[in-house]
Amino acid sequence: MSEHLAQRGGSVLGIDVVAEAVRQTRARGVGALVRDVFDPLPGEGRWDTALLADGNLGIGGDPARLLRRIHQLLAPHGRVVADVAAPGAGVRTREVTLECAGRRSEPFPWTFVGAERVGSLAVLTGFSVTLLDRIGARWFVVLEKV
Repeated sequence: MSEHLAQRGGSVLGIDVVAEAVRQTRARGVGALVRDVFDPLPGEGRWDTALLADGNLGIGGDPARLLRRIHQLLAPHGRVVADVAAPGAGVRTREVTLECAGRRSEPFPWTFVGAERVGSLAVLTGFSVTLLDRIGARWFVVLEKV
C-alpha cells in the first residue's frame, strides 16, 4: 500500500517494528524506519494521513492508546485510514503470534475492532468518522481530527 501511495506522488514513510517488513518496503523504493509508533518519529504533528492497514488499529491491544498517539502525529487537518473488522465483531482482544519462514514471534496482544464500534472509539480519541465502507469483504474507516 505504501508503494502504491508513493507511486501516486505522495510523501510516504512506513514504520514497523519488524526489520523484514521495513526491508521489503525500502526494496519497493519507499522510505521506512524500524520504529515503534510510540517512539519519537519524524514530522510529528505534521502528518496528513496515517494508514493503519491489515487491522493495525489493534496493534498492542489498545486501539484508544494507538489513536491518541496517531492524533499527536497528525496535522490539524489530519486523518486516519484503517481497515476494521466486519460489523458485529464488537471489540475483542486476543494474544496472537506471527509466523514467517518457519519462525514464530512471541505472543502479543491484538484487538479486533468491529465497524459498529469505530464511532465510539473515534469520539473517545478526538476523531470523527467521515467514511465507513466495505470494499469486497473488507471494511474501511476514515477518521478525521476534530
